Amino acid sequence: MKRFCIAFGLLGLMPWPAWAAGGHHAVDDAAILEPGQCQLELWQERTERGGATLNHVGPGCRLGALEWGLNVDQVRVPGEGRETFIGPQAKWAMPINESWSAGLSAGATWDAGSGHYTASTWGIPVTWQVTPTLAVHGHLGMDQVAGAGSHSRRGLAAEWAPTAHWSLIGERFDDHGARHWRGGVRYLFNERVSLDLSRAAHLGSETRPWWALGLNWTFSPGAR
Repeated sequence: MKRFCIAFGLLGLMPWPAWAAGGHHAVDDAAILEPGQCQLELWQERTERGGATLNHVGPGCRLGALEWGLNVDQVRVPGEGRETFIGPQAKWAMPINESWSAGLSAGATWDAGSGHYTASTWGIPVTWQVTPTLAVHGHLGMDQVAGAGSHSRRGLAAEWAPTAHWSLIGERFDDHGARHWRGGVRYLFNERVSLDLSRAAHLGSETRPWWALGLNWTFSPGAR
């Protein structure tokens, strides 16, 4: 639990179920995979100072009305060693009309070494598709951390795709009483594979910035 909390303080993140406008982003979107689709999300986050890292592996598939996933996160803090956290996640979303959609997400995390429960989270994402190239995402939720009580989570993000291959994502999000921002870019190699790069920081006198690099792959098992 000590390393778990240190990772939160340094990276601005905790290793629990992560959804967003894809990949590592903090603000969730109201969208899920198509029936029969699966995905694999890989990313690493690293602080600019101190050398703390978080490595993430997140496979998931659409089964019925829900998108099911598994998160595996390894946290490394210099002087504290490494620790791995693992947990399932589930997400549901549906369109309200041509422009608006909403959903519900939930998940939990355990310490892979000790088997102890560490945290759970739930959230309500909403997406507004302003234009075919611009989307705005809002997210309200709650995190429950073992031994530390519950904390609200909220955020707002904008996603703009000026070309078929490039998109820009900016987000402002709060969790555990801390305020953050993130700006990033995504390159789509094709409709199934994309690469993310972003920089995030705390808002306030101690910015403690960190970087993230991620790869997202969507596929259909059995398809040829």
